Amino acid sequence: MKKNTTKLLFSLVLSLFLAGCGYQIVQKGNSSSHGAGLPEWIQSIYVAPFHNKSTELMLSSWITDELRQEFMRSRLLRLAPRETADIILEGEILESGTGGLSYIRSDVAVERRINVVCAIRLKNRKTGDILWESSNITREEGFLTGQELMETTVRKENAMRKISRYMAEEIYHRITDVF
Repeated sequence: MKKNTTKLLFSLVLSLFLAGCGYQIVQKGNSSSHGAGLPEWIQSIYVAPFHNKSTELMLSSWITDELRQEFMRSRLLRLAPRETADIILEGEILESGTGGLSYIRSDVAVERRINVVCAIRLKNRKTGDILWESSNITREEGFLTGQELMETTVRKENAMRKISRYMAEEIYHRITDVF
């Protein structure tokens, strides 16, 4: 009796799930062809080079480049020079740090983690008004240490490049979800 009840309950739940399962595209904002609910006046964006308060010299270039690539891939907004863009995206790497993640002895890390914190603001180019800002976009990535310093350096660089890609995706989605 208990087995039959369990089977019946499972079948009922499964059939309800399958009957109600479906995907629907939800359009945000107005129904124009502009997409993502962005106001009509926003057609172009300038992504300014990120300022860098961290000790990781290339990180600001990588994040800036990845953000520009993200906007070019999406085609939601056209990249434009600062002088003609409708909005300007400014960013800053507030901090980065590397620490041990796992150890084989108390003083020998076999895995490390790099953590990056950024702040961004989106401004109307004509008025200078801040349309949106966030001061705590954080991403961390682990990497294995190598037998030699150069190997560890390359792995850390790969982790920072991965952080740059994820940061760009996160920032892009936060901006396009605001409107």
